[in-house]
Amino acid sequence: MITVVFMAIATVLVLFFLIESGKAGKSAAAEVVLSRAWSYRFARQTLQEKKRHYLEDNEKYHTVSAKKAAKQIKTWEKQIAENQKKEETYLTGKQYTLLDHISLFGYQILVDLRLDGDNNLLRQLTASCERTGYVELERNQETGGKKNSSIYAYYLLAMLLSYSYIGVMAALFLGVLSAAAGNTDPAGIVLPMAVGLGGCVLYGYVPYDNLRTKAAKRQEEIDLDFPNAISKITLLVTAGMNITRALEETALSGSTQIYQELRLAVRELRQASSLQGALTRIQYRCNNRYLDKMVTIIAKSYASGNANLAADLKAINDECWLDKKHNARRMGEAVQNKLFVPTMLMFIGILIVIIVPAMSGFNF
Repeated sequence: MITVVFMAIATVLVLFFLIESGKAGKSAAAEVVLSRAWSYRFARQTLQEKKRHYLEDNEKYHTVSAKKAAKQIKTWEKQIAENQKKEETYLTGKQYTLLDHISLFGYQILVDLRLDGDNNLLRQLTASCERTGYVELERNQETGGKKNSSIYAYYLLAMLLSYSYIGVMAALFLGVLSAAAGNTDPAGIVLPMAVGLGGCVLYGYVPYDNLRTKAAKRQEEIDLDFPNAISKITLLVTAGMNITRALEETALSGSTQIYQELRLAVRELRQASSLQGALTRIQYRCNNRYLDKMVTIIAKSYASGNANLAADLKAINDECWLDKKHNARRMGEAVQNKLFVPTMLMFIGILIVIIVPAMSGFNF
């Protein structure tokens, strides 16, 4: 009986999947192909960044031998070349697989649910895309009149919905196969179903989670290092250096995310971009309120002939460091609270180790 029920439900789900996928238009398919090309580009850029950090750390600390380092670099270079080849294949429109078609179901479900830029979940995911540091997903980048970050956020959410739905169908089919094989134990039926569902959901969730984790980690690093960067800028401007030169000198003084962003701004300035335009793009990628204040002050100082720029930067610097001290105190308190339970467990364990042997020595 359970086999018939599972088969009936699975058949209905398959039909609904095919109908909804067929409703998705060519624009959705084009966005899937473009997003797949971007995903390979981002994977390539991540590997290039990992390679660079690996070489820098090994040159500084000599953690592995030169032979082992060369082998690791060769492996990464091979993966980078493969990702670049796949990216180019998708960008030329020469590839469209069954896995790409699966995402169309999620696109149509999002359309049916009328989820757009006003939806809180999609808005947060779009903001995460803009803060990953990938140039293609910057807030001002558009493709076909639609923001790239919105296109990629829609793709990630559609993938998650599609593979979650595929997971439900896979679970039902595995349940049917288990029951048809003569398995009467409920655990023997439920376990394959759980594995099928969990595997598909995980496959769709990993890209979604990776992007949000990257954005959050990058934001945390920027917030942590920005006080140091603003201190250097303030010091140089106070010493009489103009703001453009101060930004250039500060950008070369570190290698973390905020310094990389400043180097990118300096590169844009050398390519005839305006200072305010370059700093505004950093605002979009970083989302730091003290950086927002710094950009506003620099813009105003240009309009007023750099009047009081050093004093205004010093005020931001003092406020930024004060906030960093408060954050450090809050983080310390949070760590202390997390350590309370393990400490109590260790204390109880020590008491047991001491008291039990002592009590066993008494004869009642």
